[in-house]
Amino acid sequence: MLKEEVIRLFIKNGYQLSKTALPLVLSDPEQIILELGKLKPRPLFVTEKHIKGLSVERTTNKPKILKEYKIINKELKIEDYVKNLHSLYEKIRDILSKRMDKEKLISINKISEQKTFSIIGIVREKRENNILVEDPSGETSIFFDGLMKETLEEICLDDVVGIRCKKIKDKTFARSIIYPDILSSRKITKTEDDIEVIVVSNPSSLSPQRYQKLLETIPGVKKLSTVFLFNETINEKLLEDFSGFNPVNISQNSNPTLFQINGVKILTLPRYFFKKLPDKANSINFMVSILKRRSLFTNYSFILDEIPDIVISNLEESGYKNYKGTSTISNSDPDKVFLVNLKTREVKEMMI
Repeated sequence: MLKEEVIRLFIKNGYQLSKTALPLVLSDPEQIILELGKLKPRPLFVTEKHIKGLSVERTTNKPKILKEYKIINKELKIEDYVKNLHSLYEKIRDILSKRMDKEKLISINKISEQKTFSIIGIVREKRENNILVEDPSGETSIFFDGLMKETLEEICLDDVVGIRCKKIKDKTFARSIIYPDILSSRKITKTEDDIEVIVVSNPSSLSPQRYQKLLETIPGVKKLSTVFLFNETINEKLLEDFSGFNPVNISQNSNPTLFQINGVKILTLPRYFFKKLPDKANSINFMVSILKRRSLFTNYSFILDEIPDIVISNLEESGYKNYKGTSTISNSDPDKVFLVNLKTREVKEMMI
């Protein structure tokens, strides 16, 4: 809500706000009014002291930073590259090993002794009908036949995957591929309260008339919690205009960051994070690919040790998609607004 609307809301409920109290109630005025109603005696003129005495920490809905994935943008030496790749393999292997039959899980150097087995390896080469995978013990070629050839098309270099295999004569064939992926049985995280967040992109590029319309659109949203602003430069006026809605400004130099709002985890992936990747990185499907692989590797390793409930970015393709309980949202269009209700986990796309 805008400041004027908050003041009117408090007056409607029988309260007058002091100048010092006003900034403290902008984040969640409706909840604060409920808390004020529990005070005895009930104040008519609300001061800063009243607000600071309320127990509303749980319901202010301010995003909390859980983790920042710091990306070092520099040219790495060969030993740094190998170290990062090894770290990627070790962490993804730990995830995969918990999902595979440990009795049949072997290292690559023991393949000759088995006919049916499973391995965990990193894909070093991709060929027409096979891949070269390696682990710390060695390397081997895994062949794909029949329907498994369709699976081969999805595999990328540097993927760390589990492979259920069968050895026929002197060749090893893949029978299934296991990614670290999100478990289908995962429970969808929701909030108990009716909280909403909004995703906008570079609003400062709008004309004054369109920008004003954007500001007018936001107060109509019930219990809006946080505005995620994808903005090319830090703009203090933007932060002031959106100050009532816990703004999170994601500049072009921001690192991927995992936030939490009342138990819901929200991962932000700024576009620059993908700048060294091919064109396919500009799609919603590529964001889904990261969730499936729980990682991304270029000259550094980005590993999702925690599964986010919502992933937001500003890739060239704007849109949203649900993947196994995780909502992926991309918005690079200043004329679009994406709204997420954290209680229902419903995503809405609106034009301003």
